[in-house]
Amino acid sequence: MVNEVRVSEHYSRKNLFKIIKQGLIQEGVDLDLVSPEDLSSVDEFHIGGIEGTRFVSDKLGLSSMSKVLDIGCGIGGPARFIAETYKSSVTGIDLTASYIKAGVALNELVGLSGKVNLLTASALEMPFCDNHFDATYMIHVGMNIANKKQLMSEAFRVTKPDGFFVLYDVMKLEDVDIEYPLPWADKKSESAVELISNYESALENAGFHIVEKENKTKFAITFFQNMIANTKKNGPTPLGLHLLMGDNTSKKISNIFRQIQDEILAPTVIVSKK
Repeated sequence: MVNEVRVSEHYSRKNLFKIIKQGLIQEGVDLDLVSPEDLSSVDEFHIGGIEGTRFVSDKLGLSSMSKVLDIGCGIGGPARFIAETYKSSVTGIDLTASYIKAGVALNELVGLSGKVNLLTASALEMPFCDNHFDATYMIHVGMNIANKKQLMSEAFRVTKPDGFFVLYDVMKLEDVDIEYPLPWADKKSESAVELISNYESALENAGFHIVEKENKTKFAITFFQNMIANTKKNGPTPLGLHLLMGDNTSKKISNIFRQIQDEILAPTVIVSKK
């Protein structure tokens, strides 16, 4: 069983907001005029970056009146994108306190504190009443949560009837061992990557109706090809996912890219409805 404390330790970074501000300055961004787009290279911590956030949010059926939950929000990139794009109110939860601290400061920096609320909390025991959110989503989170049954049950509980729950995770295409480190885990004991069929069963057992499923392998391969080519040409940028993944970033990227190409892993979107 993956330990929540260990997961939090895997992601935790000291002085993250300060480091991000320094990166913005190095890129020539005026700190008095920072937009969510200026942060996208570091705060969209998932395959596809802001494009990945876009195809998830497009499935949520959002309006300016929507109350939205981001399960495993990280430092809040997708939440800020949704708040700015759809004018929805977004609440995000994450285990990693340093992520939430940085995310709250970034919300203030871009002027979205009134629309985005980030909290330190567990996805297996969410601090919200039943039927609280119009829509719920999760991006690259389930790979760290072994108890998929409890995860999906909690998502079902807090989502309103007829509300969408959209998840975008890296999933196994076959039941074989995978090679680490990966962006979400340095070793097997920290990982809970699962078969697509296990996600489907957990969703349906929780009460969700699966509306749509899409394998994003081709999208991911193009994303990683571009990332690797840009890094080889220009080197690490002041702002980038290396700030979140640490010193072994290149090994993590190499491992996940190869295993997606080999059709062992696949980033997958599942759209479900309560």
